[in-house]
Amino acid sequence: MNLQESPNIDFYKSLIQDKTTMHSHFVFVKGSEFESNPVSMTRISKKICALANSGGAKVIFGIYPKRNRADHFDFVTDFNKSIDWIKHEIQSQIDAPIKDLDIKCIEIEPGKFIFEFDIPANNGQPHMFSDYKYYKWQKSKAVALDESEVRMLYGKLSACELEFLGVYNTNGLPVLSAGKYSSMSFYPKFLIRNAGNIVEKDYKIEISFPAKLHEESFQPLKALFIRHDGSHVVFGQKGNNPLFQQEISTMIEAKIAVNAENIDTFLKDYINITLYFSNGIKKHSLKLSDTLTYNGKQLSKTDFTNIKTITMSL
Repeated sequence: MNLQESPNIDFYKSLIQDKTTMHSHFVFVKGSEFESNPVSMTRISKKICALANSGGAKVIFGIYPKRNRADHFDFVTDFNKSIDWIKHEIQSQIDAPIKDLDIKCIEIEPGKFIFEFDIPANNGQPHMFSDYKYYKWQKSKAVALDESEVRMLYGKLSACELEFLGVYNTNGLPVLSAGKYSSMSFYPKFLIRNAGNIVEKDYKIEISFPAKLHEESFQPLKALFIRHDGSHVVFGQKGNNPLFQQEISTMIEAKIAVNAENIDTFLKDYINITLYFSNGIKKHSLKLSDTLTYNGKQLSKTDFTNIKTITMSL
């Protein structure tokens, strides 16, 4: 049995104390249903399959629900199988593997456990169960889908899923003065990928970062300026070509200019990325000082020469 390291036991106790209401994406199941025999594992697998087809969920085995609320602990006991064994038993009864299924075992009291299943919303659905039927989660139980519902479930797969893949070219280019940096320039490039199963034609990326770090003479960004947003400047780039399945594209190149006058802003602020596409909007924030480094090392205030101080001393 694989126990979770440093579990937040108070969280699970608070569910009982607060009589937390369960719903279609947050489910409590009594621990006495969690056994390693074939009948029990088939029942558990069907629940997980139905929840995966219904947009994912967090499932906690070991809490007894009463009137759809967490009432008291009903622990899993005398269960000595590993997490890998559980995953194998579940996945072996489901036609398409549940992507990124996460299972945790938490010991609340000596010899008394709960099992938490985290099923992500996008998990490779739809999933057919071993009885050749598709199930959904409805009114706290697994219900077989009819033919039209199965078609609709497959139809949902015909949607684009863009993702922000990351940043490259993040190493700085320094200008030296008196053995220190008088300035450091970064030219990060931002990558996206079509992680869906259809071609995406309408998409756009926006980036924003502190105006103090923006160098207006940088030509590639001039035509992409959109607006000022508080202390940040915002730039955007629309996709010029269709993005095919699993295709990766460099959407935008920025310039971040750091010196002694704006290093405080660089050390504490973020660059924000917003990705727009036909199936939604995704946002990410990256701390500038963690992302943009020189030879793998983070910058600090002491790395820079204060030009004003040197001028005054001369």
